[in-house]
Amino acid sequence: MMSMFPRSPITRARRWLATALLLAASSLAHAQLEVRMSSQFLVKGEQAILEYVVEGALNPRARLTIPEVPNLSIRPVGYGAEPRMSFGRRREFVFSYAVTSYEPGTYTIPPAVLDSDGATTSSAPVKVRIYHETDLEWSTVDVGGTNMRYAAAFRTIDDQPFVKEVLPTELKIYLPANQRVEDWGIPEFERDGIAAWRFEPRPSLGRANLLGTSYYAVSYPSTLSPTRSGEVRLGPAKLRLMTVQTSVRDFGSAFYAPANLVISPLTLNARDLPGGAPEGFKDAVGKFELSVTASETEVREGDPVNVNIIVSGAGNLDTMDPPQPIDSEGWKLYPPSSVQLGERRAIQGAASFRQFMRPLRPQNAIPPFRLVYFDPETEEYVRLLSNSIPLKMLPSTNPAPGHRAVPMALPMPVEEMTDILGLVNTGAKLLPAGTDGLIAKWWQLIPAAIAVILFFRMLQLHWFPRFHKDPDEVARMRELRKLDRAPSDARGFYRATGHFVERWLGDREDPVTRDILAKRDQTCFTEEVEGESVSRSERQRVLRGLRKLALPVLVLLACLSPTLRAEDMPATEPADGEPDALAAYEQGSYGEAARIWLESGPYDRLPADTLYNIGNATYRLGVPGEAALYWRRALSRDETHAEARQNLRFFERKFGSIAIKRPDYQYTLAKLPLVAWKNFVWAGAWMLGLGLLVFPATRYGSRLRIVAIAAMVTSPLLTGAGICGWYYYPDDARFAPLAEQAVITADRASVRTDAARNAPLVIEAPAGSLCRVVSERGEWSYIAFTNDTRGWLQTSRIGKLIPEGDPVPPAIPAPTEDDKSA
Repeated sequence: MMSMFPRSPITRARRWLATALLLAASSLAHAQLEVRMSSQFLVKGEQAILEYVVEGALNPRARLTIPEVPNLSIRPVGYGAEPRMSFGRRREFVFSYAVTSYEPGTYTIPPAVLDSDGATTSSAPVKVRIYHETDLEWSTVDVGGTNMRYAAAFRTIDDQPFVKEVLPTELKIYLPANQRVEDWGIPEFERDGIAAWRFEPRPSLGRANLLGTSYYAVSYPSTLSPTRSGEVRLGPAKLRLMTVQTSVRDFGSAFYAPANLVISPLTLNARDLPGGAPEGFKDAVGKFELSVTASETEVREGDPVNVNIIVSGAGNLDTMDPPQPIDSEGWKLYPPSSVQLGERRAIQGAASFRQFMRPLRPQNAIPPFRLVYFDPETEEYVRLLSNSIPLKMLPSTNPAPGHRAVPMALPMPVEEMTDILGLVNTGAKLLPAGTDGLIAKWWQLIPAAIAVILFFRMLQLHWFPRFHKDPDEVARMRELRKLDRAPSDARGFYRATGHFVERWLGDREDPVTRDILAKRDQTCFTEEVEGESVSRSERQRVLRGLRKLALPVLVLLACLSPTLRAEDMPATEPADGEPDALAAYEQGSYGEAARIWLESGPYDRLPADTLYNIGNATYRLGVPGEAALYWRRALSRDETHAEARQNLRFFERKFGSIAIKRPDYQYTLAKLPLVAWKNFVWAGAWMLGLGLLVFPATRYGSRLRIVAIAAMVTSPLLTGAGICGWYYYPDDARFAPLAEQAVITADRASVRTDAARNAPLVIEAPAGSLCRVVSERGEWSYIAFTNDTRGWLQTSRIGKLIPEGDPVPPAIPAPTEDDKSA
């Protein structure tokens, strides 16, 4: 038995497929070379597997170089890098080597170098400790009535570590090779002055020849770190294995038998860190590298700056405090958040921190960050300093009148907040019921009617004539019928027949026609005629004229705005109590003013101006979160409400609310409603369609064709502008539907990892932060912010953009238990 868990073999076909994937992989430009070892603690002659792992893609021409180590044999296993799927279905490529030594001692395998077309990357060094087999402590345990001989001990690299130094540690067990183990347990151990992670077995077994007998080598890797100086201890420990035994009495049947192993403690002598630590040292022990970047280097006055800090290397990454700027003067620092990368029990890895900083005055650079750590190998303190990051600060889009800088954060007396815009349209009327979107749709009836007229005219010119007989043929047949009613005397008869011949058959040379004309001349012009009367056939000839139809003129209509402000809408009924609300607002009774405005009519018919005024009154009342909620509700009624958008921008900058960041051009697009940009697209399409219909509906040389050409040239420009405005319009519904959007109404809302007040804190959300309600559980709601942060929050701390039922008039909230415990 060479493995505790079954592993499927890689067939020859899969190897060829993996080779094809290697040829299609990209170059190794930013590959990370990770090193893994099956065991770092070996007896003489025991073999360990050393693996160098590259995640993702690997250049098939890449070469790995490992320096030679005296008295340590490192030989390759297999043929170069082999692909495999790691935990989580991630593809990786592995260089495998077998490590063996026959000389006891501690060895360091230098960093391996991976070269791929000139791009190189290095791994971390690896320490290996070789023991003599006589150093093992042997014990026996009763297993199913027989004694089993085994060796077990805790092993570590250094017997005299420094306090808070992280050391690789293993629980190493040697069992007879003829012993079958079905279940490997987890050791239970004691700790005294040591912090250690749980020990778990590796998925594969090694082999060792000890005292002339073959043994399995089982490794339980972990790490330990002394928490105090002096003598510290790991263990003793107990480990329960489940073995499979063969019964001789029952004719070789198998049965399970437990084996309770006892492991002796590991005693270390921990040393204090040397004195004289530089400024900024916060118990970072190991060997690290520092990387500091900024998400944005161009911000407006008052906007926070997001700084990303990554500390990589080997050491106590899981307990490390985030680095701090060397000079925080002129900056407001918020509590940093941390994200651990990789397994915490691993020494190698990286720790990521996110630091929010708000400039309190104009700044031209983000100050450098400092990391001071103690290197246990050199026994010296090392000071790392990042470079300063250039910062460009633009003027605020909404500076507060009378102030040169962005107002300071809370606390601020509500009565002194005179930096928001005043009331607008205090005589606002209720919105008429059932008229939403009518103007936005009905204007298209006009170009549709013009299209119908042009289509009918096109049929009239090109299709209707096919259903009529030739007018000449009709006239000729009509006069032929009239000849039957001609006068019976010769003069009248030949005059009529001669006229018919000259008109219809004058171009024909025929004896019959010549005879008729000759007789007509002889009869009608040889004697004097007193007078001639116009025959009926002669009078009908004037009826062959063409009637000309007047062609209608195509008029291209401008796109009508679909959104009317409350003062422009036809009022159905005035809002009740408007003078009383204005008087209460001017007297400082902001809560009463908000209540009167809110109760002035049904909520779904309150105009955007009324909702904006309620937000102003609520802001003055001292409930800033409710104010942001009503300003957003005003924008949901009228997205072009400039005052509500301006107040909301000021509020989010002042309180640091979590909201959607938008560039300046989107605020310019918001000066027109979203439906207007959509109507530009429809107007351009109508202009193109009507322009194309003009040509078949008119005759050559018509002046209307000049108008059609101008319309077809203008159509792509109008359509393109409408599509761009439609696509880049600042629509919060892209973050979440309006029915799912909510606003943090509490001054401070504690977002937690679970629906409980004692659950760990995720973030302290400022008032006015925009979020999406994902789900609800009792009095708690699971929300998601615009920065991808999620957590549980009490439902009473938020207000939905579209209220369920009639909203309650805003009031100053009473302190809750969450405020007291947060």
